[in-house]
Amino acid sequence: MRYLFIGSSDYGLPALNKLRQNGYEPSLIISQPAKPAGRNLHLTPTPVSQYAIEQKLPLFTPVDINSAESIAKMAEQKAEIIVTAAFGEFINKKIRNLCPFGAINLHPSLLPKYRGASPIQSAILNGETETGTTISLVSAKMDAGPILAQTKLSIAENETYSELKERLAEQAGDLLLQFWKKLITEKSLCGTKQDESKATYCYKITNKTCQIDWNKRTEEIHNQIRAFSLTPGAWTLFRNNKLKILCSEKTEEPANGEPGLICKIDKKRGFFVNCLDFKLLITKVQPAGKKVMEAVAFINGARLREKEKLGGKKRKKNTFL
Repeated sequence: MRYLFIGSSDYGLPALNKLRQNGYEPSLIISQPAKPAGRNLHLTPTPVSQYAIEQKLPLFTPVDINSAESIAKMAEQKAEIIVTAAFGEFINKKIRNLCPFGAINLHPSLLPKYRGASPIQSAILNGETETGTTISLVSAKMDAGPILAQTKLSIAENETYSELKERLAEQAGDLLLQFWKKLITEKSLCGTKQDESKATYCYKITNKTCQIDWNKRTEEIHNQIRAFSLTPGAWTLFRNNKLKILCSEKTEEPANGEPGLICKIDKKRGFFVNCLDFKLLITKVQPAGKKVMEAVAFINGARLREKEKLGGKKRKKNTFL
């Protein structure tokens, strides 16, 4: 079956790999153009583009996927179906109607729950114990098309975004292959309409979303750290600089001071911070401009002291003429 694969992040790569390993090669891969990244702002291709380049697969990176030129390029392939996965842009009706079977999308949540840009992070933030993968028809409304296939996945108690994303990506590949074989056999799509009354939404992660408020409960802060680890990273201010908190452990030790106060230092495990209710053990951090490190190394390097405070607002530095 001829197909177009549209994606940008590495989330969709296990699914693409799974199809290729079973003899289903894409007619064309479409991804977003290379963008400046890193300290030197070098033009960097998306993970999907990089994969296509390395595997010598046909690649198309339009500035505007919905332009007449882009649509004409895709139409030339005479594909039967479009597969999308974490592309990052909406595709219009003309693209959705290019192929006899339309366009399908891989989404890392149990739709209609967590429609939108950050379903994995949102599930962890909200303390969910279960999520999953949904294959749905792409429709005019984001993530609202009929459900074609769906499977569940348990979330481990301390699982981070990076860990859960990897497992969901593998699950998406397995589910897509099952769906693919069924489609080839039955040559038709049969979807279930989503229950709009159960729909929930999630949005793009911002710098503000990642800022830790130590006045919240330990459970909430721990989930926030998990949800944004390792990237973009939950953060707080320390000595007027940004400090990413990448790994933590909940405790049942009651807080013994104001929220955000470093209340105990353990040179073998990390440092403890007061939250609204209990103490939270911090085990991995990333100081501004430095690499990820164990909290024990940070304690020694920063000469961390008990009673120092995390959080607050960034102070403006005094300047003198």
